[in-house]
Amino acid sequence: MKRFNYALIAALALASTSALAEGGSERSKAFWEQFRLSQEQVHGKQDEAVVKEQRKQEQEKVAKE
Repeated sequence: MKRFNYALIAALALASTSALAEGGSERSKAFWEQFRLSQEQVHGKQDEAVVKEQRKQEQEKVAKE
């Protein structure tokens, strides 16, 4: 009887977690996309400034050589 109870509990646990996970990945992706957009609006695109600075440093190294 105990094995049956454990099997029933496991089956119910698995069924409930799959029901709760429905659409979770889509919501997560939408959240992060919206978060990135809001951060770009607040802080601007930091990547462009970083790339320009790295190129400038590389050009200075080449000029020294």
